[in-house]
Amino acid sequence: MKMTLLLILLCFFNFIVAQGHEELVKKANEVQTKWGYKAKNKNIITLIDFSKSIEEARLYVVDLKNSKVLLTSNVDHGSGSGTGLTPQSFSNTVGSNATSLGCYVTLQTYKGMWGYSLKLNGLESDKNSNALKRNIVVHSSKMMYSKFSLGCFSVPDNNAITLIDLIKDGSLVYAYQ
Repeated sequence: MKMTLLLILLCFFNFIVAQGHEELVKKANEVQTKWGYKAKNKNIITLIDFSKSIEEARLYVVDLKNSKVLLTSNVDHGSGSGTGLTPQSFSNTVGSNATSLGCYVTLQTYKGMWGYSLKLNGLESDKNSNALKRNIVVHSSKMMYSKFSLGCFSVPDNNAITLIDLIKDGSLVYAYQ
C-alpha cells in the first residue's frame, strides 16, 4: 500500500514538473521567435521570472533543440527594485540599482570584482538598453554584502560557473514579471 501511494505521488510530481517545463519551453520558443535573429547561439535561452520569490528558483536555462530545462537557479534582483521577496519596480536608468526587464544577448566572460562574470547587452531601448553602461552582468552572489544586487543577475556560487559557461557567447536572456 505504501509503495503504491509512493508511486502515485511520484507520478503526480513528475507530471507537474513536466507540465511546468512545457510552459517554459513554450515561453522560450516565443522569445526565440521574436529575438532569435540577435542570437549567435539559438539553441539556449535563459528565462528569469521575477514574479517568483527571491527565495525560490526563478531562472531557467532552456535547451530549445531538445525541449528541456538544463538548469534552474535562484537569482537576485536589484536593491533599487525593492528589498522584498519580489521586485516592485524596474529601471533602465544608470545608478538606479534596479533590475531591468526584457531581452538581452550574452557577450564575453571576464574575471572581475565578483569573480567569473558574463557581460550582457540589452536589446530593448525602452527596458534595458543601458545594460552595458550600467555594468549589468551575470555573476556569483558569493561575495555580495546582501541578497540584493545592484541590478545584476547574481546567482548562488554553486551555479555561477555552470550557468555562465552554458549561456555565454551569444545566447538570449529574457527577464520578465
